[in-house]
Amino acid sequence: MTVHTPAPSGTARRPGRLGPLMIGLIVGVVLCAGAVIAMRWPAQQTFYTAKQPGTVTYDDGSPHVIALIREHSLLEDSYRLYAGRDPSLRYGHFVDIGFPGVADKPMPSTQWTPEGVRVRFGTGHELFVPAASFTSGR
Repeated sequence: MTVHTPAPSGTARRPGRLGPLMIGLIVGVVLCAGAVIAMRWPAQQTFYTAKQPGTVTYDDGSPHVIALIREHSLLEDSYRLYAGRDPSLRYGHFVDIGFPGVADKPMPSTQWTPEGVRVRFGTGHELFVPAASFTSGR
């Protein structure tokens, strides 16, 4: 004689597997979100600043400044040259600097003229920013 046992009612669960999987998934999402935020959260450092001399004036009558700024993130460092009248270096004309070693050697000279500003980098590179690019609110 064969005895049949009825199947238990309800759904069966696999003990012990779902908990660690969910914890691992949550930890992975939190770590990825933290990494994305850290990579996109640059820090700014100003390496060099030069103010427009009183002997040079521009049509807008404002004093101007030029600065070399490093944007630092976890993935890379990038450099920008700022020219404008905002002393906080937030609003003005920016030029991305792509040549290597820009921050390794000091800038030997900045020359302001009525036509614009010329920056000579320690690497030997030279950059001219026309006054029309950074005057009158740019």
